Amino acid sequence: MTSYNDRLTVLDDELKQLQGMTDCQMLTDDMDTDNNEDVDKRSIYVGNVDYSTKPQELQEFFKSSGQINRITIMVDKYTGHPKGYAYVEFSNEDAVNNAIMLNESLFKERIIKVIPKRKNIPGYNRRRTNNRTRSRYRSYSRLKKINYIYINIILFYNFNYIILYINFILILIFLF
Repeated sequence: MTSYNDRLTVLDDELKQLQGMTDCQMLTDDMDTDNNEDVDKRSIYVGNVDYSTKPQELQEFFKSSGQINRITIMVDKYTGHPKGYAYVEFSNEDAVNNAIMLNESLFKERIIKVIPKRKNIPGYNRRRTNNRTRSRYRSYSRLKKINYIYINIILFYNFNYIILYINFILILIFLF
């Protein structure tokens, strides 16, 4: 009986410890959300980046704008090849304004696009399907079927007409 009680107290302690961890994790998740908004305000999007560009080269290019915290060059998750754009996070928002001044400047023989990073909105880029698009496709499909049937009827009619014409000519040849 005492071993059962001991085991129960150990399990109760573990439960309290796990609950404390989840409470702490929930607090840090809320802080991360606030922190992400702050990071978005201090970050820029850099487009038309050369595929051979290294983070050190981007750091060298943007160091005149302000102190850089992080550089992320986006890569394709399947191939691992760069996508041609990057994000640069600065330590303060003033550096973002300085970096935007470098928009349409030349970097590795390419004109780069530098704009503030937009806030990532979940579902923003999701494909929208509406009834209009679907109905257009369906009507196109029906039209395609009708055209196919119409062409087959015409060909069949013409084929029969040609056979009749050939038969008529053959009859005339044999009769005369």
